[in-house]
Amino acid sequence: MTDTSQTFDDASPYLDGNFAPVTEELTAFDLPVVGEVPNELEGRLLRNGPNPIDSPDVSNHHWFLGDGMVHGVRLRGGKAEWYRNRFVGSQRAEDLLGKSYEQPVTASTGPNTNVIGHAGKTFAIVEAGSKPVELSYELETIGTNGFGHSLLNSYSAHPKYDPLTGEMHAMAYAPLALGGMVEYIVVGADGLMTKTVQVSAPTMPMMHDMGLTQKYAVILDLPVAVDIELAMGGSPFPVRWFDDYNARVGLLPRTAETEDEIVWCEIEPCYAFHPLNSYDTEDGKVVVDICRFDRLFDRDRNGPFRDSSPQLERWTVDPQARKVNRELVDERFQEFPRVAGSVLNQKHRYGYTASVGLTPTEWNFGNTYKYDFERGTSETFDHGPGRDAGEPVFVSRTGAKSEDDGWLMTMVNDVTTDKAELVIIDAQDFSRPEVARIQLPARVPYGFHGNWVRDTVTPPPAD
Repeated sequence: MTDTSQTFDDASPYLDGNFAPVTEELTAFDLPVVGEVPNELEGRLLRNGPNPIDSPDVSNHHWFLGDGMVHGVRLRGGKAEWYRNRFVGSQRAEDLLGKSYEQPVTASTGPNTNVIGHAGKTFAIVEAGSKPVELSYELETIGTNGFGHSLLNSYSAHPKYDPLTGEMHAMAYAPLALGGMVEYIVVGADGLMTKTVQVSAPTMPMMHDMGLTQKYAVILDLPVAVDIELAMGGSPFPVRWFDDYNARVGLLPRTAETEDEIVWCEIEPCYAFHPLNSYDTEDGKVVVDICRFDRLFDRDRNGPFRDSSPQLERWTVDPQARKVNRELVDERFQEFPRVAGSVLNQKHRYGYTASVGLTPTEWNFGNTYKYDFERGTSETFDHGPGRDAGEPVFVSRTGAKSEDDGWLMTMVNDVTTDKAELVIIDAQDFSRPEVARIQLPARVPYGFHGNWVRDTVTPPPAD
């Protein structure tokens, strides 16, 4: 069994530089723009991440545990109308900031990992025990909302949207509520839960994300799991790497009503937070393009980067052989993979990631990568010295004529100004300068995820 002693001294790297939290909630209007915002972009680019309200203890702080803070930029008519950042509603925010909300909030810490729009609402979400928190269009907390009270337990940080059905599919774990079970959850286009299937997972794995194809929900049961001794000892993040773990990938038919229909396939031990996309092949296999860590939360108990570094792989899951074949796509370090929404859960040609730059004492997210899986090529958009880009979000052009016909949006932190920009890139032409650089009044710290939410999905209040 892995040595569980703390190898590194503290969490300082996950609290320094652009990992550090911001302290103020800001609102700014009529943001300066370099270039031109495409006129058809009408909606909000939203981003959620960990942002401790108070000063954490560097001896045991974990990057994943900071209070949620949502950042948003509203675009309309070729202009950047506003920027807002707001702490996500929680009992801590009520106590420490004197916040009050329209409806009760049940989470001790506000969901800090992702923010989505679905069925006319905006939700901040996280894994491992919390239900979604509903936000107003202007990012003020309304209250805890388990999809109209239809959600039985916790939710996920990464629901998978199906553009063909309008459904959201998620794999949720909650050690306190579910113990050795995880739940496959389907939320309908109307925003209410339509299905749940419980799956036995007695090792209580950390299932940060999942894959989805047109046939299967893809379950990632990998060697990072809850350690009961760490939990009983008071660890704020009682999850670690297990050398003796039976790593596996499960294919659960989307039509299944029980876990008995899962096909479990062995995989060499590794860990992955984020699939880029998944799809079914004509010969009955499943392809998952994914960012893989060799090892995670073994010596480094404060964050993901001091044990190994993520690389892009292609996993081919064979339900007949019950094996997973792993193929390295790129040796460069990268994370936060995305594809065009039009090809989610279907065969994709293109994918996009953020580069991860590593030194012995520092990590940053720098360039934006584009992959053409059909040609086996890649391109790099260099944001410039001291400019670190986060997760790229693809936005299709109205009437798009190809999969990559659209824009990439990403938050870019500039260390020379200690402020961020929302950058819009032509996804078809990485040789062009940015289409637009929208200047924000403050930093947007690293981590974690966000989405472009069109006003047609979650409309603004009436003028």
